Amino acid sequence: MAKPVIKKEYTLTERIYLWEILKGMKLTWGHFWFNFKACWRPGPHTIPTCWQYPEDRTREISPIFRGEHMLQKDDKGREKCIACGMCAKICPAKCITIKKGKRKEGEEDKYAAKTYPASFEIDLLRCIFCGFCQEVCPKEAIVLGQNFELARYTKEECILDKRKLLLNYRKAKEEGKLRPPRKRVPVVPAPPKPEKAEGAEAKESKAAAVGKAKKKPVAKKKAAEKSESVEKVEGGEKKEAVEKEE
Repeated sequence: MAKPVIKKEYTLTERIYLWEILKGMKLTWGHFWFNFKACWRPGPHTIPTCWQYPEDRTREISPIFRGEHMLQKDDKGREKCIACGMCAKICPAKCITIKKGKRKEGEEDKYAAKTYPASFEIDLLRCIFCGFCQEVCPKEAIVLGQNFELARYTKEECILDKRKLLLNYRKAKEEGKLRPPRKRVPVVPAPPKPEKAEGAEAKESKAAAVGKAKKKPVAKKKAAEKSESVEKVEGGEKKEAVEKEE
């Protein structure tokens, strides 16, 4: 049942809203003076003031930030990428193009696998930095780093080729900004089926097998009866032919 609406009668101060306005102004002035005092503090500016970029670059970036791409190498300095093309297939913006190449003899120190990317290009103008490429990579070869300064002057500079991707990796390694290896999700085996269900399935399978076994003898009996009837008919015809000859 609906509740009846009771009309509230406001006092004069409530209808003027003066007291509420004063409370709001008090809160605003409190934040203003707090921020005004904070801007005179020595050292790098922190919250609640604005970050003085690009003069101050000491701000820490989240380790899961998705910035400019890079192609990683293993501990032996070999390229991890095997040019499987999974990153290019899953990319929703279709900004990745890969050409596969085969490793030659004597190039085991350069490439970790038998296949490697002969060319690897990423168009930053089309990329949406979703991170699908690094999530689907089986070798953890392609990674989105922490570089957020992506401004370029020409379109050609916005296309990252293999050389630029490897340079990004080397730069991040020197600065200690490499992303930690991704933790593998443990595969939990399926729980065993209950015994009752197994018993029901076994009964069903047995019943089906018995039904098939019953069908087979019936079919054999019918075939035998047909053959007997055919033999009787043939025998009767032969007798009639002999009697006519006599």
